[in-house]
Amino acid sequence: MKENLDGMDAKLGMMNVTKSVNQPRKSGFELLRIVAVVLIVAHHLVCHSGYPLFDEPLSVRRLFYQMCFMPFGKIGIALFLLISLWFLVDRKQTIKESCRKVWLLERELLFWGFVGLAVQYLDNPESVNEDAWLDAFFPISRDVWWYATSYAILLLLLPFLLAGLRGMGKTNHGRCCIAMLGLWGILNFIPGSYLDMSINVTGFIYVAVLLTYYKWYLKPIGTRCAVWLMLIGMTIILGWNLLISVIWEVFHADSSRITIYINPIQKEWSLPILAVSFGMFIVFSRMTFSSRFINRCARSAFAVYLITEQHYFRDEMLWHWVALSNFYRSRYSLLIALISVVVVVIIATVLDFMRQFLFWCTVDRQKGRLFEYIWCRARNIIRCLFR
Repeated sequence: MKENLDGMDAKLGMMNVTKSVNQPRKSGFELLRIVAVVLIVAHHLVCHSGYPLFDEPLSVRRLFYQMCFMPFGKIGIALFLLISLWFLVDRKQTIKESCRKVWLLERELLFWGFVGLAVQYLDNPESVNEDAWLDAFFPISRDVWWYATSYAILLLLLPFLLAGLRGMGKTNHGRCCIAMLGLWGILNFIPGSYLDMSINVTGFIYVAVLLTYYKWYLKPIGTRCAVWLMLIGMTIILGWNLLISVIWEVFHADSSRITIYINPIQKEWSLPILAVSFGMFIVFSRMTFSSRFINRCARSAFAVYLITEQHYFRDEMLWHWVALSNFYRSRYSLLIALISVVVVVIIATVLDFMRQFLFWCTVDRQKGRLFEYIWCRARNIIRCLFR
């Protein structure tokens, strides 16, 4: 039978996979989605806390949070994108299918946007201004969740992008990859470089071009090679963080400038980040076990990101509930941080279970019907106008 991957194709581009009744879905990718969102929540715990981490003396504790500050979250983001693209690039993409995915994605963004707005209004009505209302009504256009906005744009561009990549052939596609690796891989190692590559759709297109070349034209790498990619990438990231931190400690340099020299190794889409992410992706994709529990929880992985990154929930959570400043100097700081991340992920997952049940009772009873109606009406109007 055909088992729909529980609506995540709208959020993460997952395809429908044909399964027999006696052959449950493999859980490698599902587990990887959970790992990705745990890394992202750990990243948010530090980077959005406002805690002056780099003013603290160098220690194992600070180095752990320093890894959370950038690398963990960027690896999680890359994993989400790799899972999405892997199931998209071999399918025939159409404008209608892309718009349908964006439509389904928008429903969930609207839900969490208005839930956040309602809670904010009940807690602090004075803080609800026109920007809060606009964010709730137009989450994609307002870039409330940058990943969702970039992903929606990528979906709309993907039919043309894939057609262009197919049309240029293997040789020109490879040259395009080399040019991108030089521009956004090598040159991005220069401290302070930007090159329009950040948390935007440019990075998504960059990864899409690289991944399609690997999947279409190259022989799959072995699991051992994937493990080595992970180890080499993580060694570079950890070693560079340690080296720069030691230099700053020895010379008592300005702590506010340390990230300028650390981030080229660990920011979005850097080569070490992509090496670790791609290695993890290959290893998990080859896991053959199946777990209904993992599959069920993985359905809410993207929602965990949406909930914890919704501006009101994020500020309340990281400034009041699990503020890093409250436990950084504790003897059990690392344990508290790990428990906090797990608890936040569990609570957000349970909240999304409730959202899924509500959708099942209401809008999912005839899923996509309204979109089909609007699409047909819009197509007829356009045909009349250009007849």
